[in-house]
Amino acid sequence: MHDPDHPEIVRLRAELDSAWKGVVSLGPLDGPHRDRVVADLHTAVPDSAGRAARTAGREAVVAEIDRFAAVEVVTSDPSWPAAGVWADVLDAARQAACGMEEPVR
Repeated sequence: MHDPDHPEIVRLRAELDSAWKGVVSLGPLDGPHRDRVVADLHTAVPDSAGRAARTAGREAVVAEIDRFAAVEVVTSDPSWPAAGVWADVLDAARQAACGMEEPVR
């Protein structure tokens, strides 16, 4: 069992929470602004996951990511594929946590 209060897990949790809130609220933004935010999420969340995995352990980080993967993604803009974007961000975070090892699943 991992320590949910480990400082890196707490930081990762805050990053994931912020990213989730961002993804579900991006629908109304125009294309270029939305693309910039999505690109930032594809960098920031995996960076945080990789750092956390180095200090808190890969299994702990993947468990935290999986907790967020279980959260339903609902957006008020039906044309915005928030669930797909969120899944991509989480997949990138899992890969960063695992490094060059086989993916966890």
